[in-house]
Amino acid sequence: MAGIDGTQIKLIHTLKGALRLDDATYREMLACRFRKRTSKDLLHSEAADLIREMEAHAVSQGVWRRKEKKYDRYADRPGFASPKQLRMIEGMWKDVSRAATAEDRATALRHFLLRIVGVEDLRFLEPEHVRKVVNALKTMKAAKAA
Repeated sequence: MAGIDGTQIKLIHTLKGALRLDDATYREMLACRFRKRTSKDLLHSEAADLIREMEAHAVSQGVWRRKEKKYDRYADRPGFASPKQLRMIEGMWKDVSRAATAEDRATALRHFLLRIVGVEDLRFLEPEHVRKVVNALKTMKAAKAA
């Protein structure tokens, strides 16, 4: 089992500050919930649980807002590509695109998608489209490197 990572430690302590937990309360929470004295003793999964709980509490108190990743609003759509796949394709496109601005890159991506799989926007990609688009982007990247 993997231990906590630096990003998790940082986030836990940021949430601790947002919730205005004093050190004694924070350590009591760790001891009661996980039987640990310090966040550095937590397993990765325990830290993830603690972060989820602290975030929920902080959001309910109005002292924290969850950061939504790009395309997360398109999650849970059966028959369509996942947000993670959409972010991956957008990142791959950024690597191969010759467009200078983000707006030009987005326009070029829409044209590329229409040509490759017949849809005009990432939002409309289906799982079988993802494979075709990724393969085309890999081919483009290889050609660019040559």
